Amino acid sequence: MNAVAVIEPAVSPAEEWIDRGRTLAAKRRDVDWAIADWMVEGKAAGHLDQARFDFLADNLGIGPAKLKLIHKAAAIPAHLRDTSLTVEHHAHVAELPVQEQIELLTEAKRQHWSDDDLRKQTISRRAQIGGYEMLTPEEWEYHSLMAMQHAWNRAPKQARIDFLEIATKANGGLIDV
Repeated sequence: MNAVAVIEPAVSPAEEWIDRGRTLAAKRRDVDWAIADWMVEGKAAGHLDQARFDFLADNLGIGPAKLKLIHKAAAIPAHLRDTSLTVEHHAHVAELPVQEQIELLTEAKRQHWSDDDLRKQTISRRAQIGGYEMLTPEEWEYHSLMAMQHAWNRAPKQARIDFLEIATKANGGLIDV
């Protein structure tokens, strides 16, 4: 009798450990989406008002900020979600038009953006497509900081030194160069 043996290369302990971590991260994302969908069901059934939202934050062991992000991300329909990205990624683009959501989520996946990287890109995109009136006060402040950083990093060193001196003298007030 001729027996055929299949010899598979041994998997290193480090590779096994990394694979286990990937599996756990995928499960975490799945659980976050399950909670998001559960919150949508609760809201539709009238179970999720502000008092209950606060109750959930106190009793689920999930902070209010995370719950708000999960709830915001739940606005994106399941067929448009990229489960390789977190609910935080999706929450940042949830208020954009669908095509913009898809483009930014695709780019986030391709570029391996953190959710904070995507948040910054979303602020810039919102300013581009809807004007500055689409931005919250916090987003407007951040957008302004990004614009100043962009200009600062591209200015010659002497211009930065001169500007810093003028800005320091103005003590946070308006300046005119």
